[in-house]
Amino acid sequence: MKQTPFHKLTPRAIRVWQLGNAIGNLFFFAIPVVYGAVFGTQGFHFWVIAATSLLFVVLWVLSIVLFPYLTWKNWRYSIDEKEIDLKRGVLMKNRTLIPLSRVQHVDTRQGPLLRFYDLASVTISTAATTHEIPALDAVLADRVRNQISTYARLAEEDV
Repeated sequence: MKQTPFHKLTPRAIRVWQLGNAIGNLFFFAIPVVYGAVFGTQGFHFWVIAATSLLFVVLWVLSIVLFPYLTWKNWRYSIDEKEIDLKRGVLMKNRTLIPLSRVQHVDTRQGPLLRFYDLASVTISTAATTHEIPALDAVLADRVRNQISTYARLAEEDV
């Protein structure tokens, strides 16, 4: 097997993922509220609401404190003249090799949180699917996009 990819994401990615998870997972707290509105909060229903609320609080805190760090710790990528190597995953480890001859186009994207932290994601499109290198420094993301584009043109000329 090929050597492990050696580029890591910026540590600021952790903060972006923490904020995204904090905001995005708030809707889970609506479940006990709706349950209480439908069934009331007396007797058994009180304990169901209390247990689900406690469970959602624990999962919400883990999604803010632990999961972004583990995701960042396990994300690696490398780019060379022949392929792009992506390694990611906390519980399920994924390793993707993208031959540069298959790359159709490369984009950089910035949402509001990424823009606030001066980060960008690079998306790599092939005929089959789209791959992403998330949360790179904006300047580095532009360099990576240009590097992939140059390598893809060279790989296309070799074919």
